[in-house]
Amino acid sequence: MTTLLGEDRFLRAALAANREIYALVQEPTQMLYMPLQRGAGGDVTHGIDQVAEDIFAAHLKSFGKILSEESGTIGEGEKTIYLDPLDGSDNFLSRFPFYGTSVALEGPEGIESALISNLATGLFWIKNRKAFLTGKLQTGTYRPVVGNPDPKIGIFERAYRSFTYAERLKKAKIKYRVPGAMALSLALAHDVDFILMEGELRDFDVKAGLFMCEDLYQHKHKDLTIICQHENSFMQLKKIVLEDE
Repeated sequence: MTTLLGEDRFLRAALAANREIYALVQEPTQMLYMPLQRGAGGDVTHGIDQVAEDIFAAHLKSFGKILSEESGTIGEGEKTIYLDPLDGSDNFLSRFPFYGTSVALEGPEGIESALISNLATGLFWIKNRKAFLTGKLQTGTYRPVVGNPDPKIGIFERAYRSFTYAERLKKAKIKYRVPGAMALSLALAHDVDFILMEGELRDFDVKAGLFMCEDLYQHKHKDLTIICQHENSFMQLKKIVLEDE
């Protein structure tokens, strides 16, 4: 990882921003929970969202134009940075330990580098065209991301708004969880059996996560996205949730 970060200035800066935000949320002040205004993505911006965005902007603005869920476009540049300064905001506000950050740098040939973190646990995932690693913000330890050979559950983001697909999974007795943070769920795609996402996928929500899933089986049908690490699960899930569609 020393070599990876030494060569990748963007990931080094993004990791520094995450460590700064991680330190803040360990003993959060009431200000972080205060509603401020409606953000560019349509959701209400709270103190934590704005503070996290400001920290990221300070660390990353020299790398390109930032497209953020909170403020929309920040700065300018040839490259584009897709930023969700707090993935899983409702989880943070509810003190449910599944929330973090998501950031990706895109150049002319696609995504070059990405980082996703879980600010509740300190875990992070970083990827560029040379390596895909996971580590801990607290200690700086890391290891390569390796697929789980025998996962027992999947993740279905936005299942609470699903009718048809959730019912089909229930009928087939397929186990899944609904943790409520899109990017973090995608970062776990190599650990779980599958990822299902229903509805519109906004760039700042998924650019980093989909980059980390590019080696996995993927299928998009209407408003449903299916991602699996194992071919057998992928074929079975497609058959169950799509039926004759």
